[in-house]
Amino acid sequence: MKLAFNLTAEMVPLTYVEALLGMAEERGIERGTLLAAARLRPDLLAHANGRLAFGDFHRLVGTLLQRCTEPALGLEFGRRLNISTHGILGYAVLSSANLGKAIQFALRYYRVLGLAFELELVEDGERVELRACESVPLGMVARFAAESLLASLFSIACFLVGEELSGLQVGFAHAAPPHAARYAEVFGVPVAFDQPWHWLSLPRTYLDRPMALANPATVQMCEQQCQALLANLEVQDGLLARVRRLLLSRPGEFPDLDSAARALHTSGRSLRRHLAQLGTSYQQVLDDVRKRLALEYLANTQLPMFEIAGLLGFSDPSNFRRAFKKWTGRLPSDFRTESGGRSRLRSHCWTGSATRRQSPDPSRVRPDSGSGRNWHRW
Repeated sequence: MKLAFNLTAEMVPLTYVEALLGMAEERGIERGTLLAAARLRPDLLAHANGRLAFGDFHRLVGTLLQRCTEPALGLEFGRRLNISTHGILGYAVLSSANLGKAIQFALRYYRVLGLAFELELVEDGERVELRACESVPLGMVARFAAESLLASLFSIACFLVGEELSGLQVGFAHAAPPHAARYAEVFGVPVAFDQPWHWLSLPRTYLDRPMALANPATVQMCEQQCQALLANLEVQDGLLARVRRLLLSRPGEFPDLDSAARALHTSGRSLRRHLAQLGTSYQQVLDDVRKRLALEYLANTQLPMFEIAGLLGFSDPSNFRRAFKKWTGRLPSDFRTESGGRSRLRSHCWTGSATRRQSPDPSRVRPDSGSGRNWHRW
């Protein structure tokens, strides 16, 4: 079941907050000063349930980014989030039978950590790929959040298997930042940018790696607590996720706002208002879906530009070229040339459930659900 996001729910563990404040202090920014600038009372950190509202944490991170000159702050933060900082979920992962079971547990209950991402695991032949897409617009903290998420996942995976990961591949949805070289230092491999989503890919054999501290009783206890935490969050299926799934189900024939609202059993006015409350708009969501699909089509198919334009709902390839340049700062042909060696982009669409209009030559379009790929979503 897909769970949505509540910006005011107390979701973010205080261990994350303490790690962030510790980094700030190491860089000469006193915690009291940072909390005051973020309009947060110090007593919030002594809350009985040991959590901070996501909106408050988002504001704290944004305030630190404005005051800190370290460009790779997200990567550094992620490396500090070891397995113990993730609380009850971390203990469950540590006590799982093998890495595959640990990942399955994490994907079922990661919402208890207040992550602003939707995560899914895709098995593709001899490899597995963990994908992450923003579940709410993150604005200026988007890159920080993605860096910290993948850096933390990577560090924890290395800890669980007891060695550096062989055959690792990594990609980020954002453009290469000025500090791109730092990514290779953290992950130990070249990193791809401008991807349809954020991802980590590993050889499938790692899933069977046994955990040294496996304990079924501990996992069962942790699961009960995670279920209680999720129930207390009172989250429901997310509006953004439903809008995105709707758009992905109709490639080339994207509905307008009123048609989308009817399909979602609401009014256009209500849909517009709720998206605005999430800091976005229907056009922004549509453009984001188109951009992600465009990146995938260009990097992983040989479809001609006019077919890609049609699949994205553009009546003229020139309109697609202008839109793509607006989204990425590059022409589609330049991106395709640059990504020519990046064959590792997966063949399925963003959520794995989208249908798409067939090309005159089906062999040139990536296969659908019959391809043998297994999708794991919780």
